[in-house]
Order: sequence, then C-alpha cells, then structure tokens
Amino acid sequence: MIGNQQPTGSLLSQAWATLLEQTAELVLLLDTADRVTVASAPARALFGAGAALVGQPVRALLGLAPGAPLVGSHVLPDGRNVSLCLNPLHDSAGRPLGALLRLPTRPDRPDADDHLDPRERQLREVTLTISSALEIDAILDRVVRLSIELFDADAGSLPLYDLEHDNLIPGHTVGIAGQLQLPPIRRGIGAVWELIDTGEPLLINDYPAHPRAIPVLLAQGVRAVVAVPVRAGNRTLGVLNLYSRRPGRRFSHRDLQLLETVARQAGVALENARLYQAALRDAERRAMIYRASLEFGAALAPAELYRAIHRATARLMPCDTCAIALLDEERAEIEYVYLVDGAGSWPVERVPVTRGLLGFICRTGISLRITSCDPEMEGWFGAEPFGEGEQPTGSLLAVALQVGGRAIGALSVQAMASHAYTVDDLDVLEMFAATAAIALQNALLFARVQQLATLDALTGVVNRRHFYELARQELERAVRYGHPLSLLMIDVDYFKQINDTYGHGVGDQVLQTLAQRFKHGLRENDLIGRYGGEEFLVLLPETIGDRALQVAERLSDLVRREPIATEEGPVAVSISIGIVSCACGRTVTIEPLIDHADRALYEAKRSGRNQIRIATSVGPVQVP
Repeated sequence: MIGNQQPTGSLLSQAWATLLEQTAELVLLLDTADRVTVASAPARALFGAGAALVGQPVRALLGLAPGAPLVGSHVLPDGRNVSLCLNPLHDSAGRPLGALLRLPTRPDRPDADDHLDPRERQLREVTLTISSALEIDAILDRVVRLSIELFDADAGSLPLYDLEHDNLIPGHTVGIAGQLQLPPIRRGIGAVWELIDTGEPLLINDYPAHPRAIPVLLAQGVRAVVAVPVRAGNRTLGVLNLYSRRPGRRFSHRDLQLLETVARQAGVALENARLYQAALRDAERRAMIYRASLEFGAALAPAELYRAIHRATARLMPCDTCAIALLDEERAEIEYVYLVDGAGSWPVERVPVTRGLLGFICRTGISLRITSCDPEMEGWFGAEPFGEGEQPTGSLLAVALQVGGRAIGALSVQAMASHAYTVDDLDVLEMFAATAAIALQNALLFARVQQLATLDALTGVVNRRHFYELARQELERAVRYGHPLSLLMIDVDYFKQINDTYGHGVGDQVLQTLAQRFKHGLRENDLIGRYGGEEFLVLLPETIGDRALQVAERLSDLVRREPIATEEGPVAVSISIGIVSCACGRTVTIEPLIDHADRALYEAKRSGRNQIRIATSVGPVQVP
C-alpha cells in the first residue's frame, strides 16, 4: 500500500539476502536491537530453525547471557570454536542500520590453514569489508584502496560503464596525480574496450608498448596494468584497474585470478547497494505520493488541485514546466487547464484532440519519455509553443490521467536539460497520475455539483438562493468600506404572451439569450441572478445614481437592438427595469432593497413597459 512505507530494516534485509546466499561463511545480519533478520546458508544449516526465525535474539541463539558483548572467542552449541566479529552498519547520515555478525571458525591446530596463500586469507577479510557498505561511492572507494593494498599496486581506478552513452566514466582513481579525474573514455580509446566487449580480463606488463595505451596514464609513468570487469549478472557495471609504476613490479596470472574474485564480490555489493538505494527511493517516492494524495483530498476546487499536482511532481522529479490537459469527449477537444513554466502561467486553451502531444496521450493512453526534444520530434505531435518567451524543452515525460481505464486527460512534466528523466521516473509518474486522476475526477464532480446547486439550470446565471448569499456578502463589504451599491430588478415585457404564442420552448430560448446579453453588458464583478420566472436581479457594486441608470439603459438597448433568434423565427423583446441605490449607515438586509427595486419596476410596467424607473434612495445602510 502507498501509505505503508517499509522500514529501513526490511530494506536492509532485502539488500543483503542475495549476498549472504553466496557466502560460505557463518554470517548473521542483525537489526539495531541485535535480532537476527537474515542468515547465510551455512548459518541456517548450523543453527536450524532458530536462524531462520526472523526477530530471534542473537544472544539466545548463541547461548550468551543477555547483554553479553558480541566479540571474542565463543564455543557454539555443536562444540565449534568461533571468533565473534561484529561490523556495525550505518546509512549515509551516520544513523545505525544494524550490524553484520561474522562467526569465522578458529582452527584446532595452528597449521590448519598453512596451505592457504596469505593473500587468500586476507582476501576473505577484504571481500567482506567491501560488502559491509551500502553506499555506492563508499563501495567503489573501498574496492580500489583495498585492492591496491592487497596486490601491492601503486595506483588503481574503477571507472563505471554508462551503457546508454556507451562510454566509461572515470572515477575513484587512487594513487595517480592526487586522484586525477580523467575525462569520459569514449569507445575505441584505450585497451579497456576489449574487456568491455569480450568480458575477458586484461594483463599488460609492458603498457607503454601497447598500441592502445592512454597518454594520460603513460604521462603518469604507468608500466603494468591488470584490469577485470565488475559485473552484476550479465551487465557490466565497470572495470577494476590496478597500475604499477615500478620497473620490476609485474602482475601475475595469480594476481589476475584473485582480482577477479574481488571484482565479483564488488559487483554483488554494488548491485545490492543499487537495489537498496532504489528501494529507499521507491519507499520515499511512495510516501511522497501518499502525502500528495492527502493534499489532493483537501483541494476540492480544480484550480487548487492543479497547483497541488504541480507541487507534488516538482518534489518527485525535475519539473521546469508542468502541463495538465482535460479531455472533452463530446467536443473532441482537450483543454489545457494548467500551463506553468519558468515564465509563469499561460491562459487556458482549447485545441482539437487530434493536435498536440497531450492530445496524442489522451487518444492512445501511451506514456512517453523523450530524453532529447527537438523541433522535428515536436513536429510529430504538432506541438506548439504556449506563447512568446516559452522556455525550451530538453526532455519530458507525458502520461494519461485515467480512471477506470478511461482517459480523462493527460499530465506532462518537462525539463530544460536533456536526459533529465529515467525509466524509473516514468514509472513513478504513471503511479502518481493514477492518484491524481481520481482526485481530479472527484474535484470536477464536486465543482459540477456546486455549479448545479448555485446556478439556474436554464439560464446559467446564479439561482435565487445563491444570489441572496452573494448579495449579503457584497452588502457586508459595502458597509465595511463605506462603498455604495445599486440593485436592478428586470422583467421581460409580455413574456406570457410569448409563451402563449410560440410555446414554452421558445420562451426558454428567449430567457437563455437574454441572460447571455445581460452578462455581456455587465462588468466582471457585477452579480446577476434569476429571481424567478422571467425576472432577473443585478447587483452593481461601487455604483450609484446616474451610473446605475447608464447600466440599465445599456442592458435595455442590448435587448431592443436585435430580435432574439428562436426555432420559431426572430422574436422582438423588450424589458422593464426598476433601480434602487444606497450608501452605508443604518441597518438593512437584501430584502428591503429588492422591495424598493420591485416597486420601481412596478412603476415602469404601469407606465407602459419598456421603461426604467428609479426608486427613492434607501439612504445610508448598515448590515447587521
């Protein structure tokens, strides 16, 4: 589950499980409370079910008293003599993760291991020391330094192989010109490419004479080189190189064989570290997606949710540009509801679903990772700039927003740098988009319900109840700041006659068209609502007297100027308007204002209709 992030100890156990399966030694992985979490195969064979029982206190397993130190000589239950060696494990911040308890057996006779090469005995210590780290940089550094010491070399390096760009990235060079950092090694430069292509190690004891010797190494006096691949399964991770500058120091085939052992152990350690770090990143990203889902739940308004999606994606990965588009299936269009880059936000835009990158995503449901954008590639999708000053895109990810297998839109994150996103980033964005899509659908449904609850279904202006709520807020604001306002009540002349002559369908068309004309003739902050039947109310903030009369005359002219087109042909319409204006002072509610406007409207209709009348000013008002 997204919300249940695995503990670090569990991730540590996963990272070490593969490694301990490959060792022939008695090794136990302990948590921070000295309980067994993973045991090597020999340890399981020796201790039986006790070692396989996760959470078993290690002292009880070994027959030690509680609190006894896990060091020094000890006799196991089977009578075997062991030396307890405890290696604490820490993360990159120095926090304890647990410990590795080794139980190397002590020989009954001093000469029991005399047949072993001293370096082979040392190799055991080296390989386990390499494997005790979970940070990739720490592993690389240990491998190079311990190999130099073990093989009496003068210098060493472990460049990593970049499969995507097919080059070697030098790093962790020790002993050459103060840890010289070489430039990336392109294919064909150096003998190391023979090793990359064939997987076979290299032993070169006359390096200056080699036809593919690297000049920078010759300049450092390198005379002999031994190099082996560092692999994980079938993948080449890098190359472990040892260098000698001494005229009499030559590497042997035995050196090469032992170095291969070190490289194999390094490959296992690197892969475990990679898996461990990937598990940590995955757990952290899942936690971030979970936290984002909580944030989404608090953002019911679509505009707030768009911003929350942008913030969350920016925490997950590079995000110089964020684009969200919603699919309108009925009109076969996509609406770019959110477009934000370094230059700011861009206006909402509608385009045919057949055009543009996100249109392609909505149509096909295919996720895209483009590592290097260029005009030709953008031309495939008919991509167009948002506007003047748009920042260039170097790479992008684009995924569908789907609910129940149906696309409701698309999400794209873009970076100015090329190769900014990995395949893992695309997987994460797909997982994130699944959460975002559900939140978006809920927000859109909520907005729709809110709209149905506040708008008049026929005309699209606010309904009577919501008009009263908004008008009261406007009255409170007028009182607080001492600003005037006016109220218009509008009635359609002879509307019953229109219904009787042409039918109620035509009457509905007339009301719909009038509402649109009224909105066209009003300011953005003016409030219009349907009062009932053929009557409308208009609240005019910051407006009084002659200015209110000018608004009323403009609305009346918009209605008279052109007949309304209906399914029964053009219908000529006129309106009557009553006006009331007020300032701030004594107590009043919206009802008295409506009553005064209604009286003025009655006078207009009694005077022959198609008239405007102004009520006696209500005077200073104060909202309770």
